[in-house]
Amino acid sequence: MSALVLPLLLATSSLAWADPVPVKQVSDKLIIEFQPGTPGRVSYLKTAKTTFETPNAKIGTLQDGWRCGNSSDIIWNEKAYKLFSRKLATSLRTVLEKAHYPTPIAIDTIFDAPTEKERPKAMPELQIGALLKDVSANLCLKEHGGIGGVYMKVFWQVYSPEVKQVVFEALTEGNFQTAASEEIPVERIFLLAYEQAAKNFLAEQGFYNAVTRPSAPASAPAPAPVAPKPAAPERLTLKRVKPAAEPLTKRVTLLRSSVPTVITATGTGSGFFISSDGYLLTNRHVVGTDKVVKIKLPTGRELIGEVLRSDEARDVALIKTEPVGMPALSIREDEPNIGEEVYVIGSPLGDTFNTSLTRGILSGYRVLDKQRLLQSDVSILPGNSGGPLLDTGGRVIGITVLHLADARTMTGMNFFIPIGDALTILGVDLR
Repeated sequence: MSALVLPLLLATSSLAWADPVPVKQVSDKLIIEFQPGTPGRVSYLKTAKTTFETPNAKIGTLQDGWRCGNSSDIIWNEKAYKLFSRKLATSLRTVLEKAHYPTPIAIDTIFDAPTEKERPKAMPELQIGALLKDVSANLCLKEHGGIGGVYMKVFWQVYSPEVKQVVFEALTEGNFQTAASEEIPVERIFLLAYEQAAKNFLAEQGFYNAVTRPSAPASAPAPAPVAPKPAAPERLTLKRVKPAAEPLTKRVTLLRSSVPTVITATGTGSGFFISSDGYLLTNRHVVGTDKVVKIKLPTGRELIGEVLRSDEARDVALIKTEPVGMPALSIREDEPNIGEEVYVIGSPLGDTFNTSLTRGILSGYRVLDKQRLLQSDVSILPGNSGGPLLDTGGRVIGITVLHLADARTMTGMNFFIPIGDALTILGVDLR
């Protein structure tokens, strides 16, 4: 299937080149609300932690000045964390209360506190812990606050003092991006990203179960599931491929074997394995509406692949074929920096040129049709769609999707879907 080719009609005057680069976008999950009249535990944020690298890591860019023309690095350190961490407990409590979950009640000090006999009986409380595992931010300081966005990945644990152990844990993501003209306090931008991660935590059936059921050790038989509302679709968890120590240039043959040609009734495209179990990614416009496609390995062997999930707006698809012992590609967890050297592997112009390798640099982050994309000068052609964009270590950072070309010369700019966005949309977790 050919890559999407559009005329190169980007007017310089319409480009907001000085605006902060958008951060990774996260989809809202369906919150499981607490049902009125249901007995439940009081829960609250007991502890919130984060980790700091040595030396402290850069998490984004801070801009200021006219048109946000001046820029500096945002460093993730104790000072940055303290900017908003003192309000994490209040923010989580607000999220819990809006979903009608029991939260601690302050005793009115005007009257005497009720005796033990007068107090209503309640189940033992639950303590929540939050670990901020990943934070990225691109912001611009303005006169009355800031504009830009923040992304967070939060690991949650729910601890029961009753049985003295963790009874549930989950990993969720959240982000907040201001409108171009919306200035709000920078502290608030961080908190709103955290609040979306908290709302996605309340979409976990396990948390609702922990609140509504007596605590039991992990070894005890699980009670029958109770679902007052349909939970969010079950996510697919795959084993993460460990990055190799050697650079891409030392492992080209092995990496090329992980990139088959995807063949449909109307054309061909590229794909790449992300699991030794036979799962691979490609573009939605490669598979179209087909439920079954043909996967041709670089060795010439052909397999049948089932399209399990796809998203037309983000143009990504997940295919499952039989495990054939093909190596899978490692996925890079952090986002690449502009100027990094990148590589593309794919089948330009069909299977005749399968596993072709080209090289370029990462030119920037862009937003086209409200979708966040990576831009690079690395060469692609029709048929590269769905193939991987790799860093110098051979780790996947994006999926080939779009070529903005001059109609006369076919030269132009090439765009790729950030791999983290693709996995999030398809509901795939790598552990």
